[in-house]
Amino acid sequence: MKIVIAGGGMVGLTLSQLLQLRGIESTVIERMPRDAYVPRGYMLGFQGYDPLQEIGVLDEIRREGWDIAPREDGSAVAVAVEVGKVLHALARDLDVMYEHSVVGLVHGEDGRVVGVEVEGPDGRREIASDLVVACDGINSPVREMAGFQADFAPLADATLAWMGPEPGGVSFAMAYLSDGGHIGTLGWPQGSAGWRSIEKVGEEAALAPGLDAIKEMWVRLLPECETGIAGVTSLEQIRYGEPRLLSCPKWWSPGVLLIGDSAHFFGPETGISSGIGLGDAQALAQAVLQNPDDADAACQSYETWRAPVVRPYEAMDPGRQRMVPAGAPARPEDRWPPVE
Repeated sequence: MKIVIAGGGMVGLTLSQLLQLRGIESTVIERMPRDAYVPRGYMLGFQGYDPLQEIGVLDEIRREGWDIAPREDGSAVAVAVEVGKVLHALARDLDVMYEHSVVGLVHGEDGRVVGVEVEGPDGRREIASDLVVACDGINSPVREMAGFQADFAPLADATLAWMGPEPGGVSFAMAYLSDGGHIGTLGWPQGSAGWRSIEKVGEEAALAPGLDAIKEMWVRLLPECETGIAGVTSLEQIRYGEPRLLSCPKWWSPGVLLIGDSAHFFGPETGISSGIGLGDAQALAQAVLQNPDDADAACQSYETWRAPVVRPYEAMDPGRQRMVPAGAPARPEDRWPPVE
């Protein structure tokens, strides 16, 4: 089966490695240059352990990061690690078409997708395929080209986040606020980050109190982040955002399949988006192995296996509603921007 993977991020690289282990070659197309990525922390949840263990990089990645909630048996619920460590391990020994983008889908006479049009430094060309797998993120161009319905659901809250170079003292900490919102921090050997939910007030209002006030608020509400946030020295390290959930009623049509963030994206409280995406890659690789000559049958098998895993997370994502403690009034000191 000729497989084109659109997107050479974590999920796309994992899929290519898992296919290779099953004797199936794939073509990975990635728009960014080799080794180009945004340095940041990454929380690898246990949902992604099995595929990385199969590839043989899980132990390496754990050594590069900090365990979250380690257990007596040596396992951990998750790992906090710099994302580049994961990408470099997954890209090893893969031939990726860097600095290329999928700019079109090629259709056969029956309407089936039979290839992609790719643009790179040397111009455009077509690559034939039996299956195009979209691993190109929440705003997936391939999903849009293929005409899949994408249901975006704005979260009730906005987020205020920071990232700095100071590792901090903890791999993970999170607390719930009196209004049902949450605040958290993630730490790894090269830095740390934090996030919290706030009302949708816009970037200007969210940053108006200033850097010192933001740092004081974080330490007061979540003392575990004191060491990490000390490395934040500019408002440019603070980000305001209004995230959205993503779900797609259909994950595949003849010749095209959506996996990872192209198919589903969860709220920050779940901490599972990438782990679920890695599981998607493993399920698809096995489905292709069992249906090596029939891409549609592989997609059907994939959907049968993954829907019972993914759909409940989509339906029950805590970002869809706040759970406010009964009878507990919201504390003004938990709000941001501060109550005047």
